[in-house]
Amino acid sequence: MTERRWALKVCYVGGGFSGSQRQPDLRTVEGKFLTAFDKLDIEYSDFRAAGRTDRGVSALGAVFALTADSQLIKPRILNSWLPLDIRVTAVQKVEFEFNPRHALERVYKYFLADEDYDLDSMQRASEVFIGEHSFHNFSVADARNPIRRINSVEIEKKEGVFILTFAGESFLWQMVRRMTTALKMVGCSEISAAELGELLYAETEKKIAPAPPENLVLWDVRYDFKFNPENYTQRLIESVLKKSLAQINSQKVIYTEALKEVEKSN
Repeated sequence: MTERRWALKVCYVGGGFSGSQRQPDLRTVEGKFLTAFDKLDIEYSDFRAAGRTDRGVSALGAVFALTADSQLIKPRILNSWLPLDIRVTAVQKVEFEFNPRHALERVYKYFLADEDYDLDSMQRASEVFIGEHSFHNFSVADARNPIRRINSVEIEKKEGVFILTFAGESFLWQMVRRMTTALKMVGCSEISAAELGELLYAETEKKIAPAPPENLVLWDVRYDFKFNPENYTQRLIESVLKKSLAQINSQKVIYTEALKEVEKSN
């Protein structure tokens, strides 16, 4: 088989990982991939990710790429050697020059429990982020260029949860989580939309704390081609998600009934 470059579409549950990037003696997404490649005796090179996620952050549409001469680069085979909290949903042949970091757009979703936030105020304030800005006050200080372009920010409320969707070419470390905190502060009237705009452009480093990582999901990474999911893998993931949803619904009923009992005794 001729050596080819492969792009992998991947989803994972971040709670069990110390981030996505490989680290010695820690459980990471990349580390589990390298272990699977070794067990399958796949000789590979130039294994890269579209980006890194922090400890606790999950992904529905992360992308990795590698160069290999192997017939084993298939979702069903790779998944059989990966832990259950990582699933390869699709594999796509790409050009040798393909670098997953050069994406057209990345989409993140943050799921924020409603604490009586003002949705309209948050939606109006989110417009401050759209366009090209320096996000030096919304990221961890490092040597990278803080200028980033945000294509869109959408906020909606579903079943007592605010869903914040951020789309842009690239994001800085903790940038989405810090923007979420800022919009949350607007929603509870801690700061105004005007003050948020001032904070964005402030020269002094007046940092906003990042929101917790557990409710952040790398939703998609987009390129000028589409991945073709394997039907078997899609059905498997659907089954896992349905079981997880059933467990969550059961827990919701438990807490609801317990709350009723506590309120009854007051």
